[in-house]
Parts: sequence; structure tokens; C-alpha cells
Amino acid sequence: MPTSNLDRMNFPKLKIAVSDCLRGTECRYNGGHAQDDFINHDLAPYAQFLPFCPEAPVLGTPRETIRLVNIDGNIRVRGTKSENDVTDGIQSYNQKMIPKLLEQGVDGAIVKSRSPTCGMERIKVYRPTGEWFGSQDKMGQGLFTAELQKQAPQLAVEEEGRLQDAWLRENFVMRVFTAARWREFLAANPTVHDFQVFHRDHKYLFMSKSESIYREMGPIVAQAAPDNLDVQLARYEENLHALLACRSTRGMVINVLDHIYGYFKKQLLEDEKEHYRETLEEFREGIVPLIAVIKVLQQFLKHYGSEYLATQVFLNPYPADLALRSNVTAYR
Repeated sequence: MPTSNLDRMNFPKLKIAVSDCLRGTECRYNGGHAQDDFINHDLAPYAQFLPFCPEAPVLGTPRETIRLVNIDGNIRVRGTKSENDVTDGIQSYNQKMIPKLLEQGVDGAIVKSRSPTCGMERIKVYRPTGEWFGSQDKMGQGLFTAELQKQAPQLAVEEEGRLQDAWLRENFVMRVFTAARWREFLAANPTVHDFQVFHRDHKYLFMSKSESIYREMGPIVAQAAPDNLDVQLARYEENLHALLACRSTRGMVINVLDHIYGYFKKQLLEDEKEHYRETLEEFREGIVPLIAVIKVLQQFLKHYGSEYLATQVFLNPYPADLALRSNVTAYR
């Protein structure tokens, strides 16, 4: 009997820590903001945002611009003109705010690019003289983001600028929705059976990230029993975060698509098989986006049915109106 739960998927409410200026709050050094459309329009209906700003509470708004400075191997934060050292105040904020965010169970963070406090990568680290000589001098991270990743290395963190890249955006959103499902799963006091179902339903999503890590997770589930469930869940979570940190590639996704196609192969008419093969090849060549192939498989599922595939998260990992799989550059 034809079966499909694809249209009845319930998505968890994301908890996303976000640089407050990206939400439109006027807390930047010049009294302005850096409101981001993807965050505030696309992601907002599906997320609870937990804002932070390491600078405004410490230095006020507007304020002197600041920069990272290498002082005898130690990274300090100084005013660009006054050279006042404001490191301790910012670090004090970080030590108070980051635990609060983690206690609330954040699924990921979006940070302001090019910021000496929030930038995730390639932040200039100046010499004490105020000079910076390109390749001769190091690049660093903003103090807040560096501390966040130190305290929560498993957390999905991206800059708003990098999220303009369709591939990075799709991987980030896939990661935070999966992390949110895991958070809600643990909060529901799962049984061994629940654990087995979670792993089963994420099979193809996990294979699209890292088949080798997915294979390591199976025995952890198989060995779970009521008297060791907490231990097995902790082991599984460690592997889960390692897997989610991997980015899907076009080749890995094609492997998963072919696995799913295999469930219908014996039932399909020749023209249906040909349509799938042609669409898959166009996806392989970057002519059509992933959603074109997914739609073909979803039609097979609705027509021929499969109880197993009907609950596979890979086919519907996040709200469809985010349209992340509609971009031909979302996979490399």
C-alpha cells in the first residue's frame, strides 16, 4: 500500500545563538546594525534566537573601533586609536554569556563576520605598533567565538557572510535541525526502542554526511539496553556531532539517492527508470538542483509506498520553503 509521511513531518524549533547586530539591533560600533535577511526572514519562523553582543554591554554604543593585537604571543583587544586594552571586560562578558547560552541548549550559532569579538575566521591580528603585514602576521578568531568553540567544540557555528554560500548554508541548516531533533529526543526520556527508531530514521541523512561514522554508530545502538542506555546515548552523541561536522558532497548524496532508488527499482516502469537516471545525471553535472531528484523519488514513494522510506529524514530534513535544495550550487 502506498505510504508517505513526507508531508506530515514535524520540525523542531531551533535554538540559535546570534550576534545581536545581525538581528537588526543597533549595537555596532557606529550605532548601526547589520540585519541579515536569511536570519530574520528565512530562518526566523523556525527558530528561537538567543542574542549576544560582547562589545556593547562593555564599551557602549557608539564606541571606538577595536582590534586584536599580539602582545608577546597573547591576543589582546585594544582600541584602534586610544590603544586602551579592553580584553578583560570582553572576556568577563564571554565567561558569563557563553554558559548561559549552552545551558539553554543552543543548536548552533551565527556570528558576525570580520568582528574582533565575533568573527569565526581570518580576523587580522595586529602588531603592538598597530601594523599588519599580510602573510607575515597571523590571522585569528574573535574572542567570543574562540571561547564559544572552546567550550562547545561540537556546536555548529557559522558567519552570516559564509552562509551566503549555498553549500555552507545547506550544511549548516541540515546540521542545526538534526541537532535540534537530537535535543528534543533526549528531553523526551527515550527508551531503547526510541533510540533504535531515531537511528533508523536518520540512516540516509547520516550516510550523506559520513558513511564510515554512520557504520560506527550502528553497533552502539545495537548494544543498547535499559541498564546501559545513558552510556550508549553518550557514546552515540559523540559520534553524532563528529558526523554532523562533516559536509555532504555531491558524490555522497548521489550514493544515498541510488540506495533509495533501489527500493523501487523492481517495481518501476522503464520510462520511470529512465526519468530517474536522466534527472540524476543532470544533478551530477550541476544542471538541475537536488530537489529535482528528490521530487522524482518522492513520487515513487507516494505511488509505490515504503514504510521504511516514509520516515527517512533525508527526504525532508528541514522545512521545504527554505528552498536550500533548489540551488544547483548547494552541493560540490
